[in-house]
Amino acid sequence: MTSDAPLSFAAFQAVLADLLAADVEQLGADACLVTDLGVDSLRLVEILLRLEELGLEISPDAVWEIETVGDAYAYYREHLAQ
Repeated sequence: MTSDAPLSFAAFQAVLADLLAADVEQLGADACLVTDLGVDSLRLVEILLRLEELGLEISPDAVWEIETVGDAYAYYREHLAQ
């Protein structure tokens, strides 16, 4: 399910909130995926699969550079439809 227009940050937060069963308020740009949100390797795979559904492919090396919600959104915006 790809879209022509990129998600806004709020929409991106909503996608993550749904995947993580978390409140959107917890998903500020500075929220660390691992330490603040408790994302483990299984959840990370779920997030990556959802981002692929949105038209984004993440290289295995880049996964280690994404530490916060803001990092994930920046990567999404920079690499969407490339």
